[in-house]
Amino acid sequence: MNRRTAVSTAIVLVAVITATVPMTSAGIPELAAAFFAAWTLCLALLVTGAGGIYRPSAAYLILFGFFHGGLLLSIGLRGPDGFTAYDISWIYDGYTPEAVRFAILGMAAFTIVADRACGGGGTEPGAVPPPRVAEHSRLVIVSMSCLLAGMGIFVVAVADAGGLRLLSGGYLSFVQASESTGTLGYGTLLIGLGAVFGVAAGGLARMVAWSTFAVYATVAFLIGSRGAVLFPLLTLLVVEVRQRHRIRPLWTVAGTLGVLTLIGLVRQTRLTGFSQPWGSLLASPLDALAEMGYSLRPTAVVVGWHSAAEPFRDGTTLVAVPLRFIEKITGWHGGPPDYDDRLFNSEIAERVGPIGGSPIAEGYHNFGIAGVVLLMAAIGLVVGRVDRIPWTPCGNALAGAILLPLFVQVRNSFAPVPVQLALGLLLLWLVRVESPRDTPHPARLGVGGA
Repeated sequence: MNRRTAVSTAIVLVAVITATVPMTSAGIPELAAAFFAAWTLCLALLVTGAGGIYRPSAAYLILFGFFHGGLLLSIGLRGPDGFTAYDISWIYDGYTPEAVRFAILGMAAFTIVADRACGGGGTEPGAVPPPRVAEHSRLVIVSMSCLLAGMGIFVVAVADAGGLRLLSGGYLSFVQASESTGTLGYGTLLIGLGAVFGVAAGGLARMVAWSTFAVYATVAFLIGSRGAVLFPLLTLLVVEVRQRHRIRPLWTVAGTLGVLTLIGLVRQTRLTGFSQPWGSLLASPLDALAEMGYSLRPTAVVVGWHSAAEPFRDGTTLVAVPLRFIEKITGWHGGPPDYDDRLFNSEIAERVGPIGGSPIAEGYHNFGIAGVVLLMAAIGLVVGRVDRIPWTPCGNALAGAILLPLFVQVRNSFAPVPVQLALGLLLLWLVRVESPRDTPHPARLGVGGA
């Protein structure tokens, strides 16, 4: 039995044990140890092959682990008084063990399916075929157009919310001012897609993409918008590696610690803006992990709902957006309501507060434990297939367009994912449409390579 087979077998055993053995009597340290043992085992399988930790399936799993296990690790190491920024009394309500159990089961399902879907080690990078002149030009044009449109929407949203005063007003002021228009989400998506396409195009477009994203990320981080920066940043790093730009391990470690420290800063700006002294704004990486790991709460919440015999949603939240679109254009059922609990994020916000979402929570909310396995397996299938996309400029742009919505969904609802995927694929279709004038790009220019 080789190493890969041994690890795969161990993950299957973890899944079987997790599905059959309750964890109701486990304390937080035991839950943290169980989660991170399973997470490490799954990563050991997925980080092998081309790309390492920046392989799409491994990158998704790393993100998932931070957002579902960070709070457990912080409390397990420092006790319940080690993180006081938010109310964490819910973690002792009795539903956390089941939430952790489902997270481990979903993680195992994702890993097994993703590894099978990508064929083990994924597609090894080969020689870069020279792209067509028109195709490369269209990729650059689409990239710059997305960046321009996205930055325009973002700047307008910041200006409408108070401009530079947001630095002292906190994150909530920005969110409340932006919710009235509903366009900010499209702006951040266009910035992410534009940056991905620019990096995939290479050359000057890559430099413009990174520069524009850096400006956006700086402003967004200072305001307090953490996820809108983190998820596209990881997507860009995955695309960079697929473009054969090596990221050294030292830079990865230093960058991770730096980002975790910045997240501590974001936590303070969300609550109080820059009204606090700098010394109190800088938080430790464990504080940042705890704040990220708060995304375990939606799962604990829905476990509590259904333990009280609340019926499952039977897939309603997963198809809410197309249903709402049909209702809007046909007037069916009187059109979509203003408050629609078919949207998982809306239901969570109305009943609990703005605590985000989770694929584990949404899978369980729809079909119980089977929903957790099926949704995470479906995500694993898609991400695993991304691993097999050829390492070409357009292939890398396609990989980024698929990964960006799925990375965002790690802590949000599934509802926007189909629309976001459709937009990214539509833009790439515009890039790939051939014309009679398309000719191979001269290889000597080396456009799109490392």
